Amino acid sequence: MIKIAIADDHNLLRKALVTLINDFENCEVILEASNGKELIELLQHNTAPDVAILDINMPEMNGFMTAEYLTRNHPSINTLALSMMNNEVSVLKMLHAGVKGYLLKDCDPQELKSGVEYAARGEYFINELMNNQLHKNLVQPRNADQSLVLTDREKEFLYWVASDLTYKEIGQKMNVSPRTVDSYRDALFEKLQIKSRVGLAIFAIKNHYVNI
Repeated sequence: MIKIAIADDHNLLRKALVTLINDFENCEVILEASNGKELIELLQHNTAPDVAILDINMPEMNGFMTAEYLTRNHPSINTLALSMMNNEVSVLKMLHAGVKGYLLKDCDPQELKSGVEYAARGEYFINELMNNQLHKNLVQPRNADQSLVLTDREKEFLYWVASDLTYKEIGQKMNVSPRTVDSYRDALFEKLQIKSRVGLAIFAIKNHYVNI
């Protein structure tokens, strides 16, 4: 049985999520909170869940702060973001905070169930943002003869690409031109067979180019 916690300040939606998830096979919501602070307080006196589903916009303690806290202080709890915010910056920030997946609130129930199951296994799940090759890179280690040789600058680029900096700001951090930044990005897209910045960020986190 996968034990789940939900933090969302919209009471009606939270109650609907509890009902929906409890209908999933092998899933049970054991904690619900209106914000991250309340969830952390509940963890002090209750059984820890396997997965915590977090809204991003919450009062007192938002999803970014909550995911970061849980990653550092409760590493056995894998987190998922469930949000209305469909933008690259929010996805990158939540990945950097340690979430295992980012789902939209209008997703299909089966997609939510899959996200919970992936997170419970400690695997990444990012719905339509993850293509098949990226998924393969995340869940299957490369064999020795498939290992990639990345330059020091490409590794540095991977570190910055997992942040919420713009490409222009990354160029400033690395003291290179925007065109050079584009060349690092395109070279890594080709080497890793990844098609998006979010994909590069997940690869960087998974392969420890970024420490969370």
